[in-house]
This record gives sequence, C-alpha cells and structure tokens, in this order.
Amino acid sequence: MVRLVITLALAVTVATAHASSAIRGIGMYPTANGAATTAASLPMLDSKVEVTIRGPIVETVVTQKFANRSDRAIEATYIFPLPVDAAVSALWLSTGTRTIRGAIEKRDDAQRRYEAAVRQGVAAAVLDQERPDVFTQTVAAIPARGTVEVTLRYDTVARFADGRWELALPMVVAPRYVPGTVSGRPTTGTGRAPDTNRAPDASRVTPQVGPNAGGATTVALAFVEPVTDVTSPTHELAGKASAFTFTDLHSDHDAVIRWRAKSTAAGWIEVAGAAGYAAVVVEAPAAPTRKGPTRAMLVLDRAATIKGDALVVVQPFVRGLFAALGTADRIAVLGADSATWRSPAEALRLVEQTWTRPGQPFDLTRVLEAAKPDGAALVLISDGLVADDRAAIAAAKRLGVAIHVIGVGPAPARGLLTQIAAATGGTIRFALPSDDLTAAAKATLADVASPPAPLTVSWGTLAASDVVPSMLPRLGAGQAMLVLARVKRAQTANARARGELFSLETTSPSPKLDGAITTAGPLARRWARVRLDDLLVGPHAPHAVTAHALSFGLVSPYTSLVAIGTEVVVEGGVKHSVSVPVSVPSGMSWIDVKRETTLDTTLSSGDELTKQDEPANPARPTKKVNKPVVAIDDTRRSEGGEAPPMEDSDDEGADAESPSPAPAPASGSVATMDASSPMEEYEALAETTSLGSRRRAVRIAASIGGGVAIQDQESAPLLSIGARLEVGRRTMLGAESTLWLVDGLHGQGRFLVTFARRGIARWLELGGGLGAHLGGTGVGGAASLSVRLHLPPAPAISTYLRYDAALLTRFGEVGSQHTLTLGLERSF
Repeated sequence: MVRLVITLALAVTVATAHASSAIRGIGMYPTANGAATTAASLPMLDSKVEVTIRGPIVETVVTQKFANRSDRAIEATYIFPLPVDAAVSALWLSTGTRTIRGAIEKRDDAQRRYEAAVRQGVAAAVLDQERPDVFTQTVAAIPARGTVEVTLRYDTVARFADGRWELALPMVVAPRYVPGTVSGRPTTGTGRAPDTNRAPDASRVTPQVGPNAGGATTVALAFVEPVTDVTSPTHELAGKASAFTFTDLHSDHDAVIRWRAKSTAAGWIEVAGAAGYAAVVVEAPAAPTRKGPTRAMLVLDRAATIKGDALVVVQPFVRGLFAALGTADRIAVLGADSATWRSPAEALRLVEQTWTRPGQPFDLTRVLEAAKPDGAALVLISDGLVADDRAAIAAAKRLGVAIHVIGVGPAPARGLLTQIAAATGGTIRFALPSDDLTAAAKATLADVASPPAPLTVSWGTLAASDVVPSMLPRLGAGQAMLVLARVKRAQTANARARGELFSLETTSPSPKLDGAITTAGPLARRWARVRLDDLLVGPHAPHAVTAHALSFGLVSPYTSLVAIGTEVVVEGGVKHSVSVPVSVPSGMSWIDVKRETTLDTTLSSGDELTKQDEPANPARPTKKVNKPVVAIDDTRRSEGGEAPPMEDSDDEGADAESPSPAPAPASGSVATMDASSPMEEYEALAETTSLGSRRRAVRIAASIGGGVAIQDQESAPLLSIGARLEVGRRTMLGAESTLWLVDGLHGQGRFLVTFARRGIARWLELGGGLGAHLGGTGVGGAASLSVRLHLPPAPAISTYLRYDAALLTRFGEVGSQHTLTLGLERSF
C-alpha cells in the first residue's frame, strides 16, 4: 500500500512538471525559450487609410484586411483607435466577390443580428464604440486560409495652433493601467485585462499586445486645397504638392501630419436641401502679459508607459516650465513623489531627484482625488493610459479648478486627456520630442496665469440655430477650433468671430461613397458628431442620443454599424474566435509596461461589484458570459451551432439580465502566453483563465511539509509529501494523495476528495478534504482542513498550515489520529 501511495504521488508530481512545460508552450508570441509555435494560426491585419483634407474637415476611408492563416473558419475581434472626434458613418464588408453594406442600428439590435449570423455561418461584421477614441471591430466567418476586408469611413477635424494645421491619426490602442480588483463577474471583452470593480469594461479596451505584433498601415494623404510646408514629426512622408504617402510597418505609434494653408478662408457653408450647415474657425487671442505671482500644481505621470519616448518630452518640458516661473511663484508636485507648495527652484530639485528613482503605476483617479489645489490650476503631464476613464473625469471635475493637460508618448489616450481638459475648463496640448518644448511650456504657463478669453461668433444674415458645441471649450494661446451651426439660408455670407469679419465660402461636395449610411455632407456629419458630444455630456437621455445617432447614421455608445450577408460561408456556424494582436507602442519597454499593466487576478473579500460600480459604457448591459482574459483561440459554439450553456459564476452579484450588444467570442482554449517567466505564465493561465473562462481551469499542486502526529496520547515527527489535482474557478474540487513518513520509519498514506475556496481574503485560500487513511496503525475515514497563504509576488507558491484527523480501526480496536503540518506548496 505504501508503494502504491509513493507511486501515485510521484506520478502526479511528474504530471505537474509536464503540465508546467505544456503551459509555457502556449501563446501567440514565442516565449524566451521559443516554445510557442501557434503564432501562424493568428489573424493578420493590414490597413489602408485614404485621407482627404478639405480645409479643416478630414474625410478618411479605412480598409482593414483580415487574413486567416489557420485551417478553420474564425471570428476575429480587433480593438483599434480612431481620432477622439471621429464621426463613423459608413461600413461595408468584402468577402470573395461579395460586398455587404452595413446599416446603423441600436447597439443591442445590431448585436442580436450579428450573433444570429455567426450561428448560421454567414459573413458578418459589427463595429462598436467603447470610448470616444476606441472601437471594436468584430468580423465573422473568415474562411480558412482566406481573407475578408472591412471598410469604414469617418470624418474628423484638423487642429489649428500657432499658424499651422495638425492632424493626428491614432495607430494603436496602447496598454493601460487597470485599477481595482477582479470581482469574479464575467468579463465582457477579449482584452488581456479582466474587468474590475473600478474598470467594468477593461477587457474591451486592452487588446492583446506584443512587440511588433501589429500589421502594417499605409496612409495616402490628398489635399483638396493648396497647402505648403507639409511635414510629419512621426513618419517619413513621400510625395509632393497635394499628395503624400507613408507606411507604418507595425502600426505602433500615432501619426502626426502638419501643414500650412495657402487660403485665408476661415468659414464654410454647405447646402442641405433648402437649408444648410455653416462652420467657422474661431481662434483664441494671444496670451496677455502675466501679472502677479502664479500658483500651480504639477501632476507628473511616472508610470512605465512614460519611460522612453515620452520621457524625452517630459523632462525638457518640465524644466522649461520651471524656468519660466519667477521666484515669487509657488508650485506643488503631485504623483509618484509629492511636494507641498514651494519655490520653483526647490520643486525642480525634487523633480530631478524623482527621475533618478524607479517610477510606479499611475492611478490617475486616486491621484486627482488626493489633490488639494487650494484654488490653483493643475498642469497634468501624462499619456492618460488608464482604464477607468469615467472615474478619472469625475475626479477631475470635483476639484473645481482648471486642469491644463500635456499629452505625451507614442500613443496617448487622446480621448480621456481631451475630456479631462474640456470638463474642467482647461487647455489640451500634445507634445512630441521634435517640438519646441520650451515654447510649449511657456504657452501652458500663460494658460495657467490667464483667465479664459470669451469666444463669440456672429452669423450675420444666415439665421443660424443649433450652434455646436453649445458650450465653447477653452482654447490655449494660439489655438483655434471649429464652431458649426444649422442655417436657414445656405448662401455666401459674412460672419464675425472675436471681432473679425470674414466671408464664408461654399464647400464643394465630397464624392459619393458606396456603402455610406447617410447622404449628409461633411459639414452636416461634423455638426451631427459635435451635437452628439453635447448630448452625451453629464446625465443624458439614452433615447435622445440614440435617435440622433440613428438619424445621422453615426456610431455611438448606443448605436453600432452592422453588416450581415445572405450566403452561408461556414456550414454549422463559426465555432472559433480569435483576438487580433497589436504592437507595443514604439519607445515603450514591454517588460516594464507588462509588469505594471498585468492585473493581479486574485480575488479578495469585499471586492464584489456594487451598484455604484456602473459599466463604463452606459449602453452596454452586463451579460453573464464568461469571456477569456488571455484567450486567443477557442471553441466558440457546440457542434450544432448553438451557444453552449453558461456555467454558473461564483460571483453572487453577477448580472444575468439582457444580452450584451457587444460581440461575445467565447472562452479560450489557447491562451496568450507572452510571459517572461514560468510564474507569469502560471498567473496568466491558471489564475486568470480560472476566473474568466467558460471552461474550468485545472490546477495541479505538489507540496512538502513537516509536523507532528498524535495518536494514543503519543506524538511523533512526520514528513509529508503530497500531490493534488483540482478543477474549477474560484471554488475548486479535486483529489489528492499524501505520503507521510512518521517518526522517520513508518509510511502512511491518505486519499482525499478535496475542495478549495480561493479569495477568502487577499492571497488567502481555505481548503479541506474527506477520504481514507491507509497504513501505519490502521485504516479508516479521514478529513483535513488547511489554510494556504499565497506568497506575493509569486502566488503560485504558498505556505500552508494543515490539520488532519482520522478514525482508525486495527484488529477490531478503534482509535484516532491527529496531525498538524506546516509546509510549502507549488501550483502549476
């Protein structure tokens, strides 16, 4: 019997070693030892972007090519960025010789139609908005070894500052810090981070990521009106006059294009039936001379995403800011290192010292909540890469002071940073390494020291109404914005802005686009998009937002674009779903960024979602569907084409209400394992998958310990060696075999059916078992109770305290045995 126990224990231990190596072999990126071999099955995505620029209005057509390199049909999910003010108004799907045109629908209706198409094996695509500048494109029925193209159109506006226009084209959704703890509620997306109590849709804004993982993006620029001095501080342009091109091989940093317009036009008008739309460029006045001492609070982001390219901007900008301050000025510093009000020279010395020390994750919401500006304006220098956008904006507004934002980095969260500035009456600037950072610092200081200048527009004889934005945002010195209105008479006229009189020119119509959802012209679409922003500010009526978006064919938090084919492409429906990986932004250290943005998925007591933890997207009700946290490839549906039954979640607070309108790829059987160590692999697969997957995770554990055995009032030392196999998520069930050597000589064994409850408290786990005791002084029933404390930062290793009891019979006599063991356990 003892031999049997030893054999079983060794067999399970060998299995754990084999499982460990198998885990390291899974993943879309090769690990350090090159074990991963499944990258060839992942979809590739190349994009072609055609940009047409008419004055400040930019019309863009994006074609995304999804290439399926696997031997089975798949559904692909791609999380990608667009400009913060993008008005998406067209979508069509090309597969083989077929072109499928999209329609704008309510988000939940679009999702239901899309899911039905997936079950039927019909080609389909749906486009959802997660943030003002983050979208999800889901494409179904991409045939084996085949390709599908999705084309969409959006409009945006170029920014004007210091005499030149600038267009920013975001290329990648960067990794971001996800605050909070995993509550056990099923995730809603396919991202690398699970949803948390503070970021309820983090899985929808954190795409799978890896160095050079993204496909290429080719951009063609066409200027309709004469321009000069066309340059790009981020990419090398080819071309001349009015046509330019460039290619980003891995789509790993935002593209910025700048130019000067030869035309002095500052207003445009567009005919729409008997009426029309008008647009006027309103420029802020020059900054007045600063008078008296200035007080400001500097908020510095020192997260891992700031290292590299961003730091090249931050350091000279901060030095220029302090250099522009006088001895009578006072400044406080907030962030990883804080300092109360002091002179600029003293504050600069402190900041210089902080740059010599390691940074830390930047929890923007908590930093703003801790700020005590005492009426002084804030200067926030950050890339804004956090997942709890709504909470950060709310914390910023509660301060009651202007926040002037400097966006930095290769792929900043332009949407969040712009919203923080607008919500607080501050200004927004994005800085690049090649910019005149000293001048930018002085301009920002002028914004801090000067009251906002009033911006007004007089529309003359146009009989304008419904002017947008309804509340004109604050502009920094030298900046300008576009103000739009509906007009009763679309005719050439004069308008006046900030006291200056100028004429409005009639715009030439843009080419008709096959597949467009609306016939509205570019100014009408621009007016509709800004009006949509007005409707979404603060508490709003979802039905009013939905009606407006449907009327103008716009994607919004409550509406989606969906394209559904009519021919069956995959018999029996699509059963496999994959996530399209994106690149780590260039200039970021992936090792450091991954360490800060990989969420601890250990549940702690009291971390369940409460009523005030509302989803970040108000249009998306929570769906009780367990999504993969790190899943890449999965079995999407049962063989009959129907969705498999949902497993019960261990989160009693999980919402099991109406289905989500967001695409819902199922749980994964192949995980993204780009971890740099076996421990990270364990955390990614064993921990997160067990909390976020429809399939229950398997945990194998080996333990060794020592203690004391007490029987018949006599005690003896013991050595314990055990192995355990369990299945589950937060609650796990399994079996174990344990070998005891009592008093160094006598072998005893136990076979138990076990249970474990994870997340009793942070890093704490409770376990127990029932079964049989064999050998030694008898046989009989046995039970155990154990407490395991997982050891950060390596939760796969734990220390345990265990109590065992047994009721034994031997030669007709009944006795009891009690043991107490302390030891270490390693999970795989």
